[in-house]
Amino acid sequence: MNSMISYWLKYYRHENGLTQQQVADRLKIERSTYTYYETGKTKPDINTLIKIAKVFNVNYTKLLEGIEEELEEAVADIHSGAPTDEDNQKYRTHATTKYEVELLFVVRNLTPKQRKEVMNLAKKLVNETESGK
Repeated sequence: MNSMISYWLKYYRHENGLTQQQVADRLKIERSTYTYYETGKTKPDINTLIKIAKVFNVNYTKLLEGIEEELEEAVADIHSGAPTDEDNQKYRTHATTKYEVELLFVVRNLTPKQRKEVMNLAKKLVNETESGK
């Protein structure tokens, strides 16, 4: 799935006249890893994104332009079950904080199995907090 990050990676690589191999070499990663970033198969973590931005001589925020809409869609998908007031109270589904956006960014880079594990752990922690453990 292509994303805005994928788009900007390809855009700035072309603007700098670099090949995928040249970018990968500068990042000290495999070309296939960088290719996955450009095709949207995987997404770079924030540290890698900052390194890529340095290769392209741009601020890393340039690589994140337009991601707000993607995150809004992802959050809308999460909340598409029309949570009840009880759900809102239980899971505190109000305005999204920067921390929550960062967490969502991290979770989106996990495999489906890892996402399920994270969700189970998060629910366990919420239950422990509610029960006063």
